[in-house]
Amino acid sequence: MSTILRRFMNRFYRNNEYSITIAGLGYTGKTTMLYLLKLNEIVQTISSIGFNVESIEVPLRGGGQLNFTGWDVGTGCGNPSVLSMLIGSYTASADALIWVVDSTDREGLKDSVGTLQDVIRRTESERSEAGTPAQAFPILILANKQDLPEAQSIDTVRKAFATLLRGRNACVFKSAFTQPDTGLQDAFEWLSIALELASAGKLPQPPKHNPVADMRSVDTLTEKLESWLGRIEKDSNPQEFLDQFHSISLPAWDHYTHIRIAFLLLRTHGRQKGKDMIFSGIEKYITESSQTRGRTFHITMTYFWIQIVHLGIESKAPQVPLKFSNGSSTASTSSTDFEMFLLCNPYVADGNLWADFYSRDVMMSPAAKAGMVLPDKKPLPNLVIRDAI
Repeated sequence: MSTILRRFMNRFYRNNEYSITIAGLGYTGKTTMLYLLKLNEIVQTISSIGFNVESIEVPLRGGGQLNFTGWDVGTGCGNPSVLSMLIGSYTASADALIWVVDSTDREGLKDSVGTLQDVIRRTESERSEAGTPAQAFPILILANKQDLPEAQSIDTVRKAFATLLRGRNACVFKSAFTQPDTGLQDAFEWLSIALELASAGKLPQPPKHNPVADMRSVDTLTEKLESWLGRIEKDSNPQEFLDQFHSISLPAWDHYTHIRIAFLLLRTHGRQKGKDMIFSGIEKYITESSQTRGRTFHITMTYFWIQIVHLGIESKAPQVPLKFSNGSSTASTSSTDFEMFLLCNPYVADGNLWADFYSRDVMMSPAAKAGMVLPDKKPLPNLVIRDAI
Protein backbone atom coordinates (compact mmCIF):
# COMPACT_ATOMS: atom_id res chain seq x y z
CA MET A 1 0.00 0.00 0.00
CA SER A 2 1.49 3.33 -1.02
CA THR A 3 2.20 6.21 1.32
CA ILE A 4 -0.82 8.17 0.06
CA LEU A 5 -3.32 5.65 1.46
CA ARG A 6 -1.41 5.46 4.75
CA ARG A 7 -1.39 9.25 4.99
CA PHE A 8 -5.13 9.54 4.46
CA MET A 9 -5.85 6.79 7.00
CA ASN A 10 -3.53 8.34 9.56
CA ARG A 11 -5.35 11.66 9.17
CA PHE A 12 -8.30 10.12 11.04
CA TYR A 13 -6.27 8.67 13.94
CA ARG A 14 -5.56 10.57 17.13
CA ASN A 15 -1.85 10.88 17.76
CA ASN A 16 -2.14 9.24 21.18
CA GLU A 17 -4.24 6.28 20.00
CA TYR A 18 -3.52 2.92 18.52
CA SER A 19 -5.33 1.99 15.33
CA ILE A 20 -6.90 -1.48 15.35
CA THR A 21 -8.67 -3.34 12.56
CA ILE A 22 -11.72 -5.37 13.64
CA ALA A 23 -12.54 -8.10 11.14
CA GLY A 24 -13.92 -11.60 10.64
CA LEU A 25 -16.54 -13.38 8.58
CA GLY A 26 -20.10 -12.03 8.36
CA TYR A 27 -22.53 -12.07 11.29
CA THR A 28 -19.90 -12.73 13.95
CA GLY A 29 -20.72 -9.66 16.07
CA LYS A 30 -17.96 -7.25 15.01
CA THR A 31 -20.15 -4.13 14.88
CA THR A 32 -21.98 -5.20 18.03
CA MET A 33 -18.65 -5.34 19.86
CA LEU A 34 -17.50 -1.96 18.51
CA TYR A 35 -20.57 -0.17 19.84
CA LEU A 36 -20.64 -2.21 23.05
CA LEU A 37 -17.16 -0.83 23.72
CA LYS A 38 -18.19 2.66 22.59
CA LEU A 39 -21.57 2.94 24.36
CA ASN A 40 -21.40 0.16 26.97
CA GLU A 41 -24.66 -1.30 25.68
CA ILE A 42 -25.95 -3.66 23.02
CA VAL A 43 -27.39 -1.76 20.06
CA GLN A 44 -29.18 -2.86 16.94
CA THR A 45 -26.90 -2.51 13.95
CA ILE A 46 -27.24 -2.27 10.20
CA SER A 47 -25.59 -5.02 8.19
CA SER A 48 -22.24 -3.33 7.68
CA ILE A 49 -20.56 -2.61 4.38
CA GLY A 50 -17.20 -0.93 4.27
CA PHE A 51 -16.02 0.29 7.67
CA ASN A 52 -17.50 1.63 10.88
CA VAL A 53 -14.91 3.82 12.61
CA GLU A 54 -15.00 4.87 16.27
CA SER A 55 -12.57 6.11 18.93
CA ILE A 56 -12.67 3.65 21.83
CA GLU A 57 -11.51 3.88 25.46
CA VAL A 58 -11.28 0.55 27.32
CA PRO A 59 -10.67 0.80 31.11
CA LEU A 60 -7.96 -1.55 32.37
CA ARG A 61 -7.73 -3.23 35.76
CA GLY A 62 -4.59 -1.35 36.73
CA GLY A 63 -6.37 1.99 36.54
CA GLY A 64 -5.25 3.00 33.07
CA GLN A 65 -7.07 2.60 29.78
CA LEU A 66 -6.44 1.39 26.26
CA ASN A 67 -7.25 4.09 23.69
CA PHE A 68 -7.62 3.13 20.05
CA THR A 69 -9.40 3.90 16.81
CA GLY A 70 -11.39 0.82 15.82
CA TRP A 71 -11.95 0.10 12.12
CA ASP A 72 -14.79 -2.43 11.94
CA VAL A 73 -14.68 -4.15 8.54
CA GLY A 74 -18.20 -4.90 7.31
CA THR A 75 -19.08 -7.84 5.08
CA GLY A 76 -22.61 -6.80 4.12
CA CYS A 77 -21.69 -5.47 0.67
CA GLY A 78 -22.25 -7.49 -2.44
CA ASN A 79 -18.52 -7.92 -3.05
CA PRO A 80 -17.23 -9.28 0.29
CA SER A 81 -14.42 -11.31 -1.27
CA VAL A 82 -12.70 -8.21 -2.65
CA LEU A 83 -13.33 -6.30 0.56
CA SER A 84 -11.93 -9.11 2.71
CA MET A 85 -8.78 -9.20 0.56
CA LEU A 86 -8.46 -5.45 1.05
CA ILE A 87 -8.43 -5.93 4.83
CA GLY A 88 -4.73 -6.74 4.66
CA SER A 89 -3.97 -3.39 3.05
CA TYR A 90 -5.77 -1.53 5.84
CA THR A 91 -4.34 -3.76 8.56
CA ALA A 92 -0.83 -3.11 7.27
CA SER A 93 -0.98 0.41 8.70
CA ALA A 94 -2.79 -0.64 11.90
CA ASP A 95 -1.23 -1.55 15.23
CA ALA A 96 -3.23 -4.74 15.81
CA LEU A 97 -5.97 -6.97 14.45
CA ILE A 98 -9.04 -8.22 16.32
CA TRP A 99 -10.51 -11.24 14.51
CA VAL A 100 -14.04 -12.21 15.60
CA VAL A 101 -15.25 -15.81 15.17
CA ASP A 102 -18.81 -17.16 15.40
CA SER A 103 -18.31 -20.18 17.69
CA THR A 104 -21.68 -21.63 16.62
CA ASP A 105 -20.74 -21.76 12.93
CA ARG A 106 -19.05 -25.15 12.64
CA GLU A 107 -18.77 -25.05 8.85
CA GLY A 108 -17.55 -21.46 8.89
CA LEU A 109 -14.66 -22.09 11.29
CA LYS A 110 -12.44 -23.50 8.54
CA ASP A 111 -13.33 -20.56 6.28
CA SER A 112 -12.48 -18.15 9.10
CA VAL A 113 -9.03 -19.71 9.50
CA GLY A 114 -8.41 -19.58 5.75
CA THR A 115 -9.55 -15.97 5.43
CA LEU A 116 -7.38 -14.88 8.37
CA GLN A 117 -4.43 -16.63 6.75
CA ASP A 118 -4.98 -14.57 3.58
CA VAL A 119 -5.25 -11.38 5.63
CA ILE A 120 -2.03 -12.13 7.51
CA ARG A 121 -0.14 -12.87 4.31
CA ARG A 122 -1.33 -9.64 2.73
CA THR A 123 -0.53 -7.68 5.90
CA GLU A 124 2.99 -9.08 6.18
CA SER A 125 3.64 -8.42 2.49
CA GLU A 126 2.48 -4.79 2.86
CA ARG A 127 4.52 -4.31 6.04
CA SER A 128 7.60 -5.77 4.40
CA GLU A 129 7.28 -3.32 1.50
CA ALA A 130 6.90 -0.45 3.97
CA GLY A 131 9.85 -1.59 6.08
CA THR A 132 7.64 -2.25 9.11
CA PRO A 133 8.51 -5.37 11.16
CA ALA A 134 5.83 -8.01 10.62
CA GLN A 135 6.34 -9.38 14.12
CA ALA A 136 5.25 -6.05 15.66
CA PHE A 137 1.62 -6.97 15.14
CA PRO A 138 -0.67 -8.46 17.83
CA ILE A 139 -3.62 -10.61 16.73
CA LEU A 140 -6.51 -11.01 19.17
CA ILE A 141 -9.01 -13.73 18.23
CA LEU A 142 -12.41 -13.65 19.94
CA ALA A 143 -14.36 -16.92 19.93
CA ASN A 144 -17.72 -15.19 20.20
CA LYS A 145 -21.22 -16.44 21.12
CA GLN A 146 -19.82 -18.81 23.75
CA ASP A 147 -23.06 -18.41 25.70
CA LEU A 148 -25.09 -20.25 23.07
CA PRO A 149 -25.70 -24.01 23.53
CA GLU A 150 -24.47 -24.91 20.03
CA ALA A 151 -21.15 -23.07 20.47
CA GLN A 152 -17.94 -24.99 19.90
CA SER A 153 -15.58 -25.01 22.86
CA ILE A 154 -12.81 -22.47 23.20
CA ASP A 155 -10.30 -25.34 22.90
CA THR A 156 -11.80 -26.36 19.55
CA VAL A 157 -11.41 -22.82 18.23
CA ARG A 158 -7.85 -22.57 19.56
CA LYS A 159 -6.87 -25.85 17.89
CA ALA A 160 -8.33 -24.66 14.57
CA PHE A 161 -6.09 -21.55 14.59
CA ALA A 162 -3.05 -23.15 16.27
CA THR A 163 -0.95 -23.83 13.15
CA LEU A 164 -1.60 -20.40 11.67
CA LEU A 165 -0.77 -18.55 14.90
CA ARG A 166 2.38 -20.51 15.77
CA GLY A 167 5.28 -18.10 16.28
CA ARG A 168 3.04 -15.03 16.20
CA ASN A 169 2.01 -12.62 18.94
CA ALA A 170 -1.55 -13.92 19.07
CA CYS A 171 -4.06 -15.24 21.57
CA VAL A 172 -7.61 -16.67 21.50
CA PHE A 173 -10.20 -15.58 24.09
CA LYS A 174 -13.83 -16.56 24.52
CA SER A 175 -16.52 -13.88 24.42
CA ALA A 176 -20.28 -13.52 24.80
CA PHE A 177 -21.33 -9.94 24.11
CA THR A 178 -24.89 -10.32 25.48
CA GLN A 179 -23.77 -11.65 28.88
CA PRO A 180 -22.75 -9.63 31.97
CA ASP A 181 -19.28 -11.17 31.67
CA THR A 182 -18.54 -10.48 28.01
CA GLY A 183 -14.99 -11.82 28.19
CA LEU A 184 -13.70 -8.57 26.72
CA GLN A 185 -11.92 -7.42 29.88
CA ASP A 186 -9.44 -10.30 29.85
CA ALA A 187 -9.03 -10.02 26.09
CA PHE A 188 -8.17 -6.32 26.14
CA GLU A 189 -5.88 -6.68 29.15
CA TRP A 190 -3.85 -9.09 27.00
CA LEU A 191 -4.07 -6.82 23.94
CA SER A 192 -2.81 -3.82 25.93
CA ILE A 193 0.28 -5.77 27.01
CA ALA A 194 0.78 -7.17 23.50
CA LEU A 195 0.71 -3.66 22.02
CA GLU A 196 3.31 -2.46 24.52
CA LEU A 197 5.57 -5.41 23.70
CA ALA A 198 5.08 -4.79 19.99
CA SER A 199 6.12 -1.17 20.42
CA ALA A 200 9.26 -2.35 22.23
CA GLY A 201 10.01 -4.92 19.53
CA LYS A 202 10.02 -7.82 22.02
CA LEU A 203 8.15 -10.30 19.84
CA PRO A 204 8.92 -13.60 18.15
CA GLN A 205 9.55 -13.63 14.40
CA PRO A 206 6.54 -15.16 12.64
CA PRO A 207 7.06 -17.79 9.94
CA LYS A 208 7.58 -16.41 6.46
CA HIS A 209 5.03 -16.99 3.73
CA ASN A 210 5.15 -16.60 0.01
CA PRO A 211 3.09 -13.71 -1.33
CA VAL A 212 -0.50 -14.48 -2.22
CA ALA A 213 -0.46 -15.90 -5.73
CA ASP A 214 -3.12 -13.81 -7.43
CA MET A 215 -3.76 -10.41 -5.94
CA ARG A 216 -3.92 -8.53 -9.23
CA SER A 217 -7.54 -7.52 -8.96
CA VAL A 218 -7.10 -6.36 -5.38
CA ASP A 219 -3.95 -4.45 -6.24
CA THR A 220 -5.78 -2.72 -9.07
CA LEU A 221 -8.63 -1.70 -6.77
CA THR A 222 -6.18 -0.49 -4.12
CA GLU A 223 -4.29 1.58 -6.69
CA LYS A 224 -7.56 3.09 -7.90
CA LEU A 225 -8.55 4.02 -4.34
CA GLU A 226 -5.16 5.65 -3.81
CA SER A 227 -5.49 7.61 -7.05
CA TRP A 228 -8.93 8.83 -5.98
CA LEU A 229 -7.59 10.00 -2.62
CA GLY A 230 -4.84 11.90 -4.40
CA ARG A 231 -7.36 13.36 -6.82
CA ILE A 232 -9.46 14.79 -3.98
CA GLU A 233 -6.55 16.97 -2.90
CA LYS A 234 -6.47 18.65 -6.32
CA ASP A 235 -10.21 18.64 -6.99
CA SER A 236 -12.73 21.43 -6.49
CA ASN A 237 -14.33 21.88 -3.08
CA PRO A 238 -17.81 20.32 -2.69
CA GLN A 239 -19.83 23.43 -3.62
CA GLU A 240 -17.65 24.25 -6.64
CA PHE A 241 -17.85 20.63 -7.77
CA LEU A 242 -21.66 20.65 -7.72
CA ASP A 243 -21.69 24.04 -9.47
CA GLN A 244 -19.56 22.49 -12.22
CA PHE A 245 -21.99 19.58 -12.42
CA HIS A 246 -25.03 21.83 -12.78
CA SER A 247 -23.27 24.08 -15.32
CA ILE A 248 -22.08 21.10 -17.42
CA SER A 249 -18.41 22.00 -16.89
CA LEU A 250 -16.86 19.17 -14.86
CA PRO A 251 -13.17 18.51 -15.60
CA ALA A 252 -13.89 14.80 -16.24
CA TRP A 253 -16.83 12.42 -16.62
CA ASP A 254 -15.85 9.09 -15.10
CA HIS A 255 -16.64 6.68 -12.27
CA TYR A 256 -14.97 8.87 -9.63
CA THR A 257 -17.10 11.82 -10.76
CA HIS A 258 -20.31 9.79 -10.59
CA ILE A 259 -19.56 8.54 -7.06
CA ARG A 260 -18.70 12.02 -5.78
CA ILE A 261 -21.86 13.50 -7.33
CA ALA A 262 -23.98 10.82 -5.66
CA PHE A 263 -22.21 11.27 -2.32
CA LEU A 264 -22.60 15.06 -2.23
CA LEU A 265 -26.24 15.14 -3.34
CA LEU A 266 -27.34 12.30 -1.05
CA ARG A 267 -25.44 13.77 1.93
CA THR A 268 -26.85 17.24 1.33
CA HIS A 269 -30.46 16.52 0.37
CA GLY A 270 -31.22 13.03 1.69
CA ARG A 271 -32.19 9.98 -0.32
CA GLN A 272 -35.47 11.02 -1.96
CA LYS A 273 -34.59 14.54 -3.10
CA GLY A 274 -30.96 13.60 -3.72
CA LYS A 275 -32.01 10.66 -5.90
CA ASP A 276 -34.25 12.85 -8.02
CA MET A 277 -31.46 15.43 -8.44
CA ILE A 278 -28.98 12.72 -9.45
CA PHE A 279 -31.33 11.28 -12.07
CA SER A 280 -32.26 14.62 -13.61
CA GLY A 281 -28.73 16.04 -13.36
CA ILE A 282 -26.96 13.08 -14.96
CA GLU A 283 -29.54 12.79 -17.74
CA LYS A 284 -29.11 16.49 -18.49
CA TYR A 285 -25.30 16.25 -18.39
CA ILE A 286 -25.23 13.31 -20.80
CA THR A 287 -27.59 15.11 -23.17
CA GLU A 288 -25.74 18.44 -23.21
CA SER A 289 -22.05 17.72 -22.57
CA SER A 290 -19.47 17.02 -25.27
CA GLN A 291 -17.68 14.78 -22.73
CA THR A 292 -20.45 12.16 -22.98
CA ARG A 293 -20.75 11.67 -26.73
CA GLY A 294 -21.89 8.17 -27.62
CA ARG A 295 -23.27 7.55 -24.13
CA THR A 296 -26.89 7.19 -23.09
CA PHE A 297 -28.56 7.59 -19.72
CA HIS A 298 -28.77 4.20 -17.96
CA ILE A 299 -31.57 4.14 -15.38
CA THR A 300 -30.78 0.79 -13.73
CA MET A 301 -27.05 1.51 -13.48
CA THR A 302 -27.72 4.94 -11.99
CA TYR A 303 -30.15 3.50 -9.43
CA PHE A 304 -27.66 0.77 -8.50
CA TRP A 305 -24.94 3.26 -7.61
CA ILE A 306 -27.39 5.49 -5.72
CA GLN A 307 -28.31 2.45 -3.61
CA ILE A 308 -24.68 1.51 -2.97
CA VAL A 309 -23.52 5.04 -2.08
CA HIS A 310 -26.54 5.69 0.14
CA LEU A 311 -25.98 2.43 1.99
CA GLY A 312 -22.33 3.34 2.50
CA ILE A 313 -23.31 6.71 3.97
CA GLU A 314 -25.94 5.29 6.30
CA SER A 315 -24.28 2.04 7.40
CA LYS A 316 -23.70 3.16 10.97
CA ALA A 317 -25.33 2.03 14.17
CA PRO A 318 -28.50 4.18 14.42
CA GLN A 319 -27.84 5.27 17.99
CA VAL A 320 -24.51 6.87 17.05
CA PRO A 321 -24.93 10.15 15.14
CA LEU A 322 -23.23 10.43 11.78
CA LYS A 323 -20.59 13.10 11.48
CA PHE A 324 -22.02 14.56 8.29
CA SER A 325 -24.70 17.23 8.16
CA ASN A 326 -28.13 16.85 6.61
CA GLY A 327 -28.46 20.53 5.81
CA SER A 328 -29.73 22.05 2.61
CA SER A 329 -26.32 23.20 1.41
CA THR A 330 -22.89 21.65 1.03
CA ALA A 331 -21.23 24.28 3.20
CA SER A 332 -20.70 21.85 6.09
CA THR A 333 -19.68 18.91 3.87
CA SER A 334 -15.93 19.09 3.32
CA SER A 335 -13.56 17.19 1.05
CA THR A 336 -12.42 15.35 4.17
CA ASP A 337 -15.91 13.85 4.46
CA PHE A 338 -15.55 12.26 1.03
CA GLU A 339 -12.07 11.01 1.91
CA MET A 340 -13.47 9.30 5.01
CA PHE A 341 -16.36 7.85 2.98
CA LEU A 342 -13.91 6.27 0.52
CA LEU A 343 -11.68 4.87 3.26
CA CYS A 344 -14.72 3.31 4.95
CA ASN A 345 -16.28 2.09 1.68
CA PRO A 346 -13.39 1.18 -0.66
CA TYR A 347 -15.56 -1.13 -2.77
CA VAL A 348 -17.24 1.91 -4.44
CA ALA A 349 -14.06 2.30 -6.50
CA ASP A 350 -14.89 -0.99 -8.21
CA GLY A 351 -16.74 0.12 -11.33
CA ASN A 352 -17.84 -3.47 -12.00
CA LEU A 353 -19.46 -4.00 -8.60
CA TRP A 354 -22.83 -4.27 -10.35
CA ALA A 355 -21.72 -7.62 -11.81
CA ASP A 356 -22.12 -9.22 -8.37
CA PHE A 357 -25.85 -8.56 -8.64
CA TYR A 358 -26.63 -8.47 -12.36
CA SER A 359 -25.61 -10.61 -15.30
CA ARG A 360 -24.21 -8.59 -18.18
CA ASP A 361 -27.13 -9.60 -20.39
CA VAL A 362 -29.63 -8.10 -17.93
CA MET A 363 -27.68 -4.95 -17.04
CA MET A 364 -26.90 -4.08 -20.65
CA SER A 365 -30.37 -4.84 -21.96
CA PRO A 366 -32.51 -2.07 -23.51
CA ALA A 367 -35.04 -2.59 -20.71
CA ALA A 368 -32.41 -1.88 -18.02
CA LYS A 369 -31.28 1.27 -19.79
CA ALA A 370 -34.82 2.58 -20.23
CA GLY A 371 -36.20 1.67 -16.80
CA MET A 372 -35.45 0.10 -13.43
CA VAL A 373 -34.81 -3.66 -13.70
CA LEU A 374 -34.32 -5.86 -10.63
CA PRO A 375 -31.08 -7.88 -10.34
CA ASP A 376 -31.09 -11.49 -11.53
CA LYS A 377 -28.18 -12.78 -9.39
CA LYS A 378 -29.08 -11.59 -5.89
CA PRO A 379 -31.02 -8.71 -4.27
CA LEU A 380 -29.44 -5.32 -3.79
CA PRO A 381 -28.24 -4.59 -0.23
CA ASN A 382 -30.59 -2.40 1.77
CA LEU A 383 -30.95 -0.61 5.08
CA VAL A 384 -33.15 -3.13 6.86
CA ILE A 385 -32.03 -3.03 10.50
CA ARG A 386 -31.07 -6.34 12.00
CA ASP A 387 -29.54 -7.58 15.22
CA ALA A 388 -26.00 -8.51 14.23
CA ILE A 389 -25.11 -10.23 17.49
